[in-house]
Amino acid sequence: MDSKSITVTISVYSRTDSGKSWRSKPDTVETEPCTIDNVSKSTNDDTLRFFRRLGGYERVERSYTAYGYLPWICTSISPDKSIKRVREYSYR
Repeated sequence: MDSKSITVTISVYSRTDSGKSWRSKPDTVETEPCTIDNVSKSTNDDTLRFFRRLGGYERVERSYTAYGYLPWICTSISPDKSIKRVREYSYR
């Protein structure tokens, strides 16, 4: 798989003023190229367990792609529950 064929879109959300839910529109959105090594390292079970032990929330949704059963969306919430990052992988 070519490194130019994977892109990741990172959306960062913050809490609403009341603090009860997340904003509907992201604060920032970044798109960057990614390699299959970066995808596999960031969605590895050991990596997810490490961040969960720190108190964060990690969730990976996997889907069938042209390259196999790979991560599609990864949601991360900081331990203090103030920032949520959603990484969406696009395989082309």
